[in-house]
Amino acid sequence: MKLPRREDYPYQSRYCEENIWHLCQQPEFQDSDVVVMASRGDFFPILRQRAAETPDAAVLWDYHVVLLWRAGGGARFILDFDTTLPFCTPAIRYFQQSFIDDTLLDPAFAPLFRVMPAREYAAGLLSDRRHMRTADGGWLAEPPSWPPISTSKSNLRQFSNMAERKFGRILTSAQLLQMLMRA
Repeated sequence: MKLPRREDYPYQSRYCEENIWHLCQQPEFQDSDVVVMASRGDFFPILRQRAAETPDAAVLWDYHVVLLWRAGGGARFILDFDTTLPFCTPAIRYFQQSFIDDTLLDPAFAPLFRVMPAREYAAGLLSDRRHMRTADGGWLAEPPSWPPISTSKSNLRQFSNMAERKFGRILTSAQLLQMLMRA
């Protein structure tokens, strides 16, 4: 089986929601799921990220978005542009190696996982990149060369705020691993 390669798809660092939105447009991923990660607090720790200062350091993201892809034969993989693991990593391995045990974290910073069909994510997400603007109109991170998903609206908080219930279903780490082990 030929696995997807990072370099074959559009990518811009710090714009995970758009990177995954673009993946959802690809025919081979339209029947996949999108996983939006966040916590009840302002951030959550995640390991194995390219943005880390050292290979073993955690990155504190306010949210992160990846694709949960079911390959031929039913194997499930995570596609994460920002991981130091392979771009296409078996899903259980990805979660076991990328997250700190919830019992070691303050509950406010334990990651939660919003899981939804890729088609729902692609149809529902609006982002005009306002969350990446500074107060003086500059950029927190260089924007992608492609146009924004929306030119005047953003509902990104409905995806990244785990108190919002409009899109997908929200799972704890334990619930997500159980779901993956059953698949």
